[in-house]
Parts: sequence; structure tokens; C-alpha cells
Amino acid sequence: MKGIPVPAAFIVLILWLLLSFPVIGQGFSSSDDTSRKVDSLIEIHRLNEQCLLINFGYDAVTAINTSKGIVVIDAGISSGLTARYRKIIENEFQGNDFAYVINTHGHPDHVGGNSVFPESGIIGHSNCAQEIAGQWKNPEKVIERLSRIVDQNEVQLLANKPGTLEWNESYTQKIRYLCAYQDAINSVPVRQPDSIFSDSLNLDLGNVRLEMFYFGKCHSSSDILIYVPEMKMLFIGDLFFKYGRPGISDSLMTEKDRWKQAIQWLENRTVHIEHIIGGHGQLLSINDLKDFNKNILRYCSIE
Repeated sequence: MKGIPVPAAFIVLILWLLLSFPVIGQGFSSSDDTSRKVDSLIEIHRLNEQCLLINFGYDAVTAINTSKGIVVIDAGISSGLTARYRKIIENEFQGNDFAYVINTHGHPDHVGGNSVFPESGIIGHSNCAQEIAGQWKNPEKVIERLSRIVDQNEVQLLANKPGTLEWNESYTQKIRYLCAYQDAINSVPVRQPDSIFSDSLNLDLGNVRLEMFYFGKCHSSSDILIYVPEMKMLFIGDLFFKYGRPGISDSLMTEKDRWKQAIQWLENRTVHIEHIIGGHGQLLSINDLKDFNKNILRYCSIE
């Protein structure tokens, strides 16, 4: 994009990026040191025989293998990284029949890899498509923001010792945002949901059923809960974190009556929930969920 100020250090990083990512959407060159380093930091967790959680730092996608195809929950921040996750899922499940991608909400780090699954339906709340469209009204601003974040993480890398937890965190963050930057400068489209709902949606996949419920405007405008009764599993996106800390945007605290409905929906299922998966791959406890319910009801009582 013309007219965007780019720091000299960032130009070096972009040259490195373009050499490391020769083909859009296909990941890294197999002989590249960066490729091997990225591979070493991708974590694969088998939650059960049918469910796979993949993490690269704060990037996370979950795949559920059903009798009617593979369902992916959230799609990461970029097409390049998510193409890698797709290959892992295909290898682990020995198949590539991807049926659906479900976005827990419309923030860029959860929808950036939607295009990696062109054969799949994309499911999300009706506000999700609006959020995605709104984020790309000013592409130059997006590119400038991504370049700034990459620079910040490069500074953190230089301040930490390679191989430490701090260094690895800065490294994965830098790679994540470099990949998002590459998508932006190459105008890789972010697929919007083509199957939307405003209140709730149940999806019958033969041996597995997914129950989706709109929480209301909270962390985003499109937060949904996903309950899988056969697996006693709940996906909560970025609605809360450990100790039930809500991920609330103050500007979105406008649907408290809806929040109460959602808490009732959760409480009706709490006794049957054993596994809670957050939007960045965090595995939470039933006590975290109970604390979140209490915290949200406390917010609801605030005038």
C-alpha cells in the first residue's frame, strides 16, 4: 500500500518474511530454518479420540471428527499458519472432509484462516459478518497496526534469551502477526460466515451434536457459546479466562438481559460439562465457569 510509513527495521523483517513464505496460504518452505522452528512450537493435544486442539502461541484451533465430516472451531489469525494446522488435522484424522468452520466471534485472530477451508460452511452469529467487514474498511490502517505489533515483538525478542518462555512467546506472536500482515498486503480475503443465526442453532452431525447460543455483546458483538453434550465439552471463545475473569469490552455492556439468559442456558448444562476450551487454547475448569457466571451476574446488577 502506498503512503504508509514503514520503519527500516520492519523492511528487513518483511524481506525475511517474503523469503520464508514463498507461496500464499501454503506455509513455509520445507527447508527453511524458520519453518522448522515454527513446527517445533506448534502444540498438538488430543482431548479425546474425536477432538484435537492445536496451539501456536496464542493461535488456537480445535477440530472435531464427526460421522458427517470434520468441524473446526475458530480458524486462527492467518491463512499461512492455519494451512499448517489443516495438514496436521488431516494427518491426525486421516481425512480431509471438512464440513464446517465455526467462529466463536468475529475478531481477526479467530477468523483469519477461514479461507483455508473453501469447501466448508462457515457458521457464526449474524454480527460476525458485520465485524469482519468493518475491520477491513481501511486496509492501510490494518497494515500499519500489524507492522507496529511485529516491531514491538521484535524488540521483546531482542530483550530475551532464545529458548526461554518469554522468548518463545514473543517469537510466536511475531510470526502470527507477520503472517497476518502477509495476508493483508496480498489482499487474502477473510471469508465471512455463510450460515448465520441470531439466537441459537443446533447442528446434528450424526454421532455428535453441537448446540450454539448467542451470549450477547460482551467481548465482541458476536460472542457465542458452543456445547457438545456427547463430549461434555464447552467452547467459550474469549468470553472468560482463568478464575472466571470476563473478557468484557466496556463499550459493549448493553445487553445485560441477554447475558442473564445466557447464564441460565449455561447453568442448565453445567452439571454435564467436564471440559472447557477457551479461544486461545486454554483449558479451563468448571470452577472457572462458575466464577464467570457469578461475575457476570454481578455486572448485571450494576446500574
